[in-house]
Amino acid sequence: MNIDAFIEQFEESIEGLERGTVKPETVFRELSQWDSLAVLTTLAMVDAEYEVSLSADELATPRTIQDLFELVREKKEQ
Repeated sequence: MNIDAFIEQFEESIEGLERGTVKPETVFRELSQWDSLAVLTTLAMVDAEYEVSLSADELATPRTIQDLFELVREKKEQ
């Protein structure tokens, strides 16, 4: 599991998000494409790709893509 692959999957899952625009320090909630559908899509991507179930409340905690990646990695190791 690495951050580059995670970012690529995130970019592919969010409709209208151009590849190569997201960096680890990107505050994902500030993306113009971030809406309720993006939340559901991200939860589904994390579940499908990493077999990690996140709640919407847990998704509210991380600020950046790096933070989200770390959360997923921590939950996967449990």
